[in-house]
Amino acid sequence: MTDKINNKTNIVERRHAYNKIVNVKNATELKKKYGLLEHGLGKCLKVFFGVEFKGGSRKSELRVYEVKNGKKLGQPFRCDHYAVINGKNVIFEFNGNHHYQSSFKILTDWRKSEVLTTPSRNDHKKKFIIFKIPYYMQLTKDYAKYIFHDLAKKKLGKSFYSDKKFIKAIKKIYNTDKEELIYAPGLHTSKQTPATFNEDGIDRFLQEMNDMKKYPSIKHQVVHSLRLYVKDVTKHNDKYWKGDKQWKNLIIPKNRKFMKFYSFTPNKKYLNCFFEREEKGKYNFVKKLK
Repeated sequence: MTDKINNKTNIVERRHAYNKIVNVKNATELKKKYGLLEHGLGKCLKVFFGVEFKGGSRKSELRVYEVKNGKKLGQPFRCDHYAVINGKNVIFEFNGNHHYQSSFKILTDWRKSEVLTTPSRNDHKKKFIIFKIPYYMQLTKDYAKYIFHDLAKKKLGKSFYSDKKFIKAIKKIYNTDKEELIYAPGLHTSKQTPATFNEDGIDRFLQEMNDMKKYPSIKHQVVHSLRLYVKDVTKHNDKYWKGDKQWKNLIIPKNRKFMKFYSFTPNKKYLNCFFEREEKGKYNFVKKLK
């Protein structure tokens, strides 16, 4: 079967639709009923921590005001998911693409962390413990261990990870209990690629990758997704699209630090999850797993 090519950009379209891989009718149902990690984060947190988190929508999210001289300042900081765990005030934030593209947003994130972690500076007079989930991440086993074992032990003094919880969580947010069918970390079709990050965003991304280096599979999966994307963008576009503008730089930035991170060949042993741009025939085993 030949590749499907976008007739406007000459870019190869994705080769696999994830909803079909996990037996869901369409992408809309996948988002609403399961959600992957972004929209299914609340369900995921309930599985691992055993409590219902407040939040998940603007109506139910926790709001925290910065306080100075006894007065609330400006608009409140909105917190995506909040719960009390082992007597500690825990917040999970989902960092979307703007957290890597806008220096003002990154500044706000810094101010928010300062206010939330300093009781005297917020109207709740509490110290909040913050976990941040990047928009390019998915719940592989290694990432689940990083969040619910490593970070939980560091921030909360206790691990909340178990393989049983992991299987239950992926069933809820991906409609599968097979690790091989988890949607891979990285960016597959999104136009919010690292090429759109500003300098602060690139630094944030690289720091996150470094923080997760205990689990090399994460770096290999993220880079593999980007390499597949670059391959599809450049396959039928071998000339510069404008002046010195290279097609690959729609996906990866002209940044020395980023290229140092990116310039290696991912190891196949770490690529045991689902990539939408993988070559056709790669997932012929799926029918046997279902």
